[in-house]
Amino acid sequence: MQNTVKEFTPVMNSELDSRVRLFRCRLSDRPDQPGMLVDAYALITERYVVICDTMICPEDMEALLGEIRAELAGRQLLVINSHADWDHCWGNSYFKGQFAAPIIAHERCRMRLLAEEAQEKLRENRQQFPYFHSVALVPPTITFTKRLVIHGGDLTIELFPAPGHQPDHIAAWIPELRLLMAFDAAERPLLCLNTPETVQETRVTLQRLKAMQPRHVLCSHGQTTSPMIIEANIRYLDEIERRSRALLATRKPADEEIGTAALLLGYPLEEVLGDDRDAIDYDFYRQTHDNNIRHILRWLMQASG
Repeated sequence: MQNTVKEFTPVMNSELDSRVRLFRCRLSDRPDQPGMLVDAYALITERYVVICDTMICPEDMEALLGEIRAELAGRQLLVINSHADWDHCWGNSYFKGQFAAPIIAHERCRMRLLAEEAQEKLRENRQQFPYFHSVALVPPTITFTKRLVIHGGDLTIELFPAPGHQPDHIAAWIPELRLLMAFDAAERPLLCLNTPETVQETRVTLQRLKAMQPRHVLCSHGQTTSPMIIEANIRYLDEIERRSRALLATRKPADEEIGTAALLLGYPLEEVLGDDRDAIDYDFYRQTHDNNIRHILRWLMQASG
């Protein structure tokens, strides 16, 4: 597509420790629209430089390494994949060449990247966008299932499962900074449920993240470091569930009604956003909001038989 915009930029944030670096990729098929924004991070510890997510193509990682090249002296390079969605790990192939590095993720992330579905997704994207032509799907080289800790000297990075958004999703906790890297487990203006079966897992994960009482939270989509993002996501799911239970107490909606979920509950996206209406991809989040309502409705209907 000729009008497609793809931009990579470092992000300055004075609220964060200087050892935490933020980077943002913007992808839009209309130059006048914000499109999709995805963030990645670099953690500079005494022993390691740790890249947290590799964005959408190896060129993103080339740009990121260019920003922190001086920090690599005397430090080993490590890479973390939060999960196997395309906008978080399709830059992995950059770390097979001159800057070869171990890639750490949940075991299920490796399985997803090796699956035929991932190859099919890449073929589809290559047909639409030229910047995916350089992408090769590279799975993690170090995997875990329960917990993995990176002892960086001055900083500790604790990786743990945070399923819900995806079954392979993980989060990272840096206790010295009380910094939580939630990735896609939390999102502003609203999070993304993928199936009715993920509703309960998402709720459990959010409560676990809230209980950690982080000082700062980094999510991959949302341009925020506020820990209130977790509470906001919980309130959002609570409100959908409250309205869904009220509807189901009166009647069971037909399938075609669930297709217009926000209208069915009388809960439009504009009410969800309130005054928080920074530049977002309204089409994407309107569809996401509808999907979230559908999944919660079906989850409640399945639970009641």
